[in-house]
Amino acid sequence: MSDLRMPDLNRVILAGRLTRDPELKYTPSGTAVCKMGLAVTRTFKGKDGEKREETLFVDLTAWEKSAEYYGQHLRKGRPVIVEGRLRSDTWDDKTTGQKRSKIEITVMRLQQLDWEDRGGGGGAAASSRPEPREIEEPIPEDDIPF
Repeated sequence: MSDLRMPDLNRVILAGRLTRDPELKYTPSGTAVCKMGLAVTRTFKGKDGEKREETLFVDLTAWEKSAEYYGQHLRKGRPVIVEGRLRSDTWDDKTTGQKRSKIEITVMRLQQLDWEDRGGGGGAAASSRPEPREIEEPIPEDDIPF
């Protein structure tokens, strides 16, 4: 009997707007890390025929040269499309003592979009940005300065 297993795949692609200015920091070993927030809004008609919106907020983390570029060139409100992998983070809440968790996206690629500007920041996409790279080895949690 052969072992027929589905290969694992952890990829997500989302388009939305940055919810805050990117926060660029460096680990003690000098690796750049950039934290951002993304809002993705879905518009639909409810059963009553009324137009409704549902917004999902997602945390993004980028690393190395890509992190530096995003931290220097992106701003709150900028429309982007992001490709990455999902990552789960768990911790104990210091106030309540309860276990907490969240899912974030580790950015592999991020592209600025030229949507009609509805009050967001940023201009046309830059043509000389470095190619985002995926990190092969994760950086230990205790080395992240957030």
